[in-house]
Amino acid sequence: MNRIIDKTHNTLRALIGAAAALLALSAAAGPITINFDTLPDGTALPNNSAVDVQYLSDDVTISGSATVTPMATSTDCAAGCGGLVQGQILENWNSKGARAQTITISFTDPVSDISFVFVPFGQPGDKVSVQAFASDDLVFETATGTQRINASDLSYLFAVDAVGVTSLQLSRPGNWVFGLDNLTFTVDDPPVWALDAAADPAVVPEPASLTLAGLAFAALGLSRRRVL
Repeated sequence: MNRIIDKTHNTLRALIGAAAALLALSAAAGPITINFDTLPDGTALPNNSAVDVQYLSDDVTISGSATVTPMATSTDCAAGCGGLVQGQILENWNSKGARAQTITISFTDPVSDISFVFVPFGQPGDKVSVQAFASDDLVFETATGTQRINASDLSYLFAVDAVGVTSLQLSRPGNWVFGLDNLTFTVDDPPVWALDAAADPAVVPEPASLTLAGLAFAALGLSRRRVL
């Protein structure tokens, strides 16, 4: 009998340890920042590179409009875009001078806590529309424009007040050029998935969430079996 109890204890400890390790990995997954200077593997992103799927391993794909792929460049900030920008920014035009009216940033998994350094090159009064979507639902919308203090202080920090975002769209009027840098976001934790699933049964929890739930139920079953 004691051998059965000891074996049950050891199994329970192993399950709890595995659950704790998975929770630690989940907690360690902090904010992700894309600076458009380096790729996820640490290598440099060449100046004037078209950017689309290079950051897929960071859950991000980028697209433009009118067949124009946004470009990572340091050229327009050579004279300085302000203290928040070091190196390259993502701009809504390409090396041939064609300009996209919209930059779309798509996330593989829902994200929250989105912020970026916004770099407007337009004139005072020009605006860029910023929209965030959760699937097809518009969850955030505003317009932001130039907040230039002086010619060398062009950039400022912009935050998106929304959770569960699956895509972000920045759209400008006319031929106005704009850019962004240091795109930062956090992939939503399992509790956000649980809330989404409660609201929409079609939402499927992440595998890690299912694993944690399975381990918890298994541990509970072993514990009850020991008591009985």
